[in-house]
Amino acid sequence: MKTVLTTTGISLLTNVARELKKSGAAVTDEELRFFLQKSDPVKATAETNSLLKIAQTYDEIIFLYTATAAGERCAKEIERYLQKQGWLNIRLRQLPLGSNESHFERQGLRDLVNILIDEITKAQREKREVIINATGGFKAEIAYTTLVGMIFEVPIKYIYQEFDQPITLPVLPISWNIDLLLEYESFFEWLDGEPRQEVDVNQRLKAMLESDRNQILQILLPPDGEGYIFLSPAGEILWKRVAQQRELAELVENPPPSDIAVADKIADSIAEDKHHYPKGTLAFAQKLAKLDAVEEIIGGNFEPTLLRRVKRVDDDGTIRVLWADNEKANNMTIRTTARGKAQTLRFCDRYVRPLLNS
Repeated sequence: MKTVLTTTGISLLTNVARELKKSGAAVTDEELRFFLQKSDPVKATAETNSLLKIAQTYDEIIFLYTATAAGERCAKEIERYLQKQGWLNIRLRQLPLGSNESHFERQGLRDLVNILIDEITKAQREKREVIINATGGFKAEIAYTTLVGMIFEVPIKYIYQEFDQPITLPVLPISWNIDLLLEYESFFEWLDGEPRQEVDVNQRLKAMLESDRNQILQILLPPDGEGYIFLSPAGEILWKRVAQQRELAELVENPPPSDIAVADKIADSIAEDKHHYPKGTLAFAQKLAKLDAVEEIIGGNFEPTLLRRVKRVDDDGTIRVLWADNEKANNMTIRTTARGKAQTLRFCDRYVRPLLNS
């Protein structure tokens, strides 16, 4: 059994109103039911059209509908129709997306993101395949639903009105955004802890490199009427993805030991201090080299900052850190035997970060 998260629009109401030549508000529930009973389900609604081609009657179907009268009416009538056709594992969940523009922009989309991630996480914990059916719903809803699917690597199915079969939207290579949140994790933990005033947020942003600061500003909302700053809906997706990766990291095993001798793991440029690295660089590298899973430690370019931190955690087991003293900072690449984001993150958190912060 799989879980199919289905964004639900009002195509049912629109189609009935068009056929009866009435306004949507004038269409009755009885007319909606009669239309569904007599119509071809492929043509009746976007939801029935897509589900018949994506899911089976025994799958878990979750209809995500907007907090509007029309949205709720359509979701409930489609649920009623499908249950009569033998679809008995259907659940409705309301999205707090109403008609208030200000609430929609600042809070509604963030709530949509959190509900989607909650349902994805719940299904994955129960070892069920998850599919997002983004055929129904309105454009902004579908856009952010698609973004969640791409970042959380959940297949997104979509059927255009002229298509006979669904297409699957590909996952985008945007993991660099997640690494940015890992790099400045303490800032995002602070921001997410409680509402923060613009002046306090700006004070923390000043300590960052300008290039990093500009990227972070892209996933923050402008201050609201009371001067508070929150993550944007896209930022919320990325921050929740970080949390999910940390949860997965607790479930994986430590990486296997490397067969490379400790003395051979450190690059000559570091061992011989050829580039006047920050103080303590060699000592830090020597501690890293004693970790079983470490295979190679390489120095890199310098940066105008004095902050030590993890900069990137890659699927291939590579960890990039910034080592600094009171005068300068140097990028270092640590190659390990870890594989996959979760295992690499686990090794980084358990062994590399403590050494970096010691």
